[in-house]
Amino acid sequence: MTTNKILLINSERLGIRNSVTIQKAEAFLRILNTKTAAKTISDAAKIVLCLDLAATSLGVGFDKNTALKLAGLRKGVYQNNLNNLEKMLDLDKPLTISELCVQLSCTEIKETAETILQSYKEHDTKIKDIRHPQYVAAAVFTSCKLKRVKVDKSQLRAISRLKLSQWNELLEEFGKFAASLGLSRIKEAKKNASTEQEELMEVVETSLKTKSMNKEDKMEDYDVWRERILHKASAEVLQREMKND
Repeated sequence: MTTNKILLINSERLGIRNSVTIQKAEAFLRILNTKTAAKTISDAAKIVLCLDLAATSLGVGFDKNTALKLAGLRKGVYQNNLNNLEKMLDLDKPLTISELCVQLSCTEIKETAETILQSYKEHDTKIKDIRHPQYVAAAVFTSCKLKRVKVDKSQLRAISRLKLSQWNELLEEFGKFAASLGLSRIKEAKKNASTEQEELMEVVETSLKTKSMNKEDKMEDYDVWRERILHKASAEVLQREMKND
């Protein structure tokens, strides 16, 4: 089976039917086949990686889970090979929030992530390599956490190109920074609003119960009052009769 045939079969399995994306992947593959360093990667994995790079460069959605199965690679190894191929193809351009959100299918957190990243850049002017993908990955993960959007943390860590300890440290830093911007209060505000609503409902229910009880009390007080007035009237009549006698 020819390489192009395998590429078409894999693109179909990955749900990529756009001819432009397929042609771009074919072009990447031709270039890589001329590079000695790329020969350390199996042909099957190389084809899938080229489809990944083509889809990402064109902003087309890509099924990472299926890609990992087709390439026969673990997540970390897959991402490392992807990074190496990017360099070989001179595609090692800065990763953007928009591109990563499309790749992870979490475009709803894009604005929040961009706010965090831009504020972080302005806050820490000593960052030497802001082009490094760790900052974009951390901003996206932090935003997903704030918005309660599920995302593959291990995949983001691989994209960040950091060791696990470094990644966790960066996430802690971004979490605190987001809190300083007031963004961590999003969930808290919703929680407080819910609590206030519950308290309001309790007050209303208590008020209604009190009114109902007061109404019953008033009816009972009237009967007592009526009985007391009758007794008082009878006593006054009796006193008058006694005086007259």
